[in-house]
Amino acid sequence: MTPDLSMVLVRHGETEWMERGRLHGRLDSPLSAAGRLHAEQAAQRLRGEPFDALYSSPLGRALQTAAILGEAVGLTPQPLDGLAELDFGWMEGSPSFLWRDDGAAAGAFRPVRALIHWLSAERPGRFRDRVARSLDEMTLRHPQGRLLVVAHYAVFSRLLDVMMDTPGADWRRFGPWTACAISEVRRSPEHQDGRKPGWEIVRLNDVSHLRDGESA
Repeated sequence: MTPDLSMVLVRHGETEWMERGRLHGRLDSPLSAAGRLHAEQAAQRLRGEPFDALYSSPLGRALQTAAILGEAVGLTPQPLDGLAELDFGWMEGSPSFLWRDDGAAAGAFRPVRALIHWLSAERPGRFRDRVARSLDEMTLRHPQGRLLVVAHYAVFSRLLDVMMDTPGADWRRFGPWTACAISEVRRSPEHQDGRKPGWEIVRLNDVSHLRDGESA
């Protein structure tokens, strides 16, 4: 029987660019005061829980969040390049309302956005492959146990798409992923009838620990 493996997923804290409504992608911005506070609150929530390893996107906002969590759980973040955010190409640094699917301005900009994405952004297949490779790397290193993973909105949506094996589905439907919210997925053991192990969602986007203006 395949041993149990679970992953606790924490999106990085709010950044200065998020407060200004700008798209990151591979570009970076430091955590804001609220982002640091929420990271500390998430750390307090996870303090004392057992983890076998802490993995993080190599981007600064994720590593900054992971360092705060790592102090609480006694682990040093291990960066994985495959957990870096989706490369949005020339869209990066632009106002975020232009790439959302809601609102009149976003609708009018959609054809331009699609062209910019096609010309300059990371291809969907390549994005899925690198996230899948990161999942394989983590599970090969840790066939059982409990992992803490800090990354980004698109990465976690794509990660669940890979875990749930939903080819052709819109991977963006997985979420939401509030900054410093806590989610958890678990790989179930191999079934007695020989079917392969599968992943299940234990909790998604738990924000009960996040309180503005209150220190951890």
